[in-house]
Amino acid sequence: MPAKKKPSIAESHLADAERALKSARWFEAERAALASLDAAIDAGLHELAAEAVLPLQEARRQRVLMAIDASGGTPCVIDDVEAELESVDEGVHLLVPHAVAADARRMRVVALQTETPMVAVCREPETDAGLVPIVAIGGVTVRAYVDPPEDPSAPSMEWTLAALEALGDAAIERIDPAASGPDRISGLRNALESIPEHEKLHQALAEALRTAAG
Repeated sequence: MPAKKKPSIAESHLADAERALKSARWFEAERAALASLDAAIDAGLHELAAEAVLPLQEARRQRVLMAIDASGGTPCVIDDVEAELESVDEGVHLLVPHAVAADARRMRVVALQTETPMVAVCREPETDAGLVPIVAIGGVTVRAYVDPPEDPSAPSMEWTLAALEALGDAAIERIDPAASGPDRISGLRNALESIPEHEKLHQALAEALRTAAG
């Protein structure tokens, strides 16, 4: 009998992610699915990488829902983040000046390490045109411009989440539609590193991977 094929690293991580999803271990599923995605991309296994996007998207969707539930309907507005950050509060956080996008990224890293359901959205000072820049950094820097909230002193949860959605949409739009398969995959993967909560970014990456797989 032929020897049984040893599963690839990407396949092994994907199996771990699927098991974790079934047990509602969202953070574990996210880590495993992300490891599968990156291992598959590195190995040129585009179809397998596309398969890994689905559990990654679902794990992150559940994490976001937990953060929204923990917020009690209102985002926490903060203007300062500790330099030595060891823990974060659960919920949805809107960072305003003097806090910056690097602070939001540090919060996200700590939240994932401590398995705390948390979403951090960062805004910059209003422009002369009256728009609010929303910014994220990670694999790339992404910026979107949105209308200010109805009540600038108390931004709503709806406005905060819509701003995050606009940021992810901007990340997709900034990628050249004529970009080659590898360039498009790389661009979307980097954008996803900056805005991991955006579902359409996951879908765009999966589409690019399936296209590359032929």
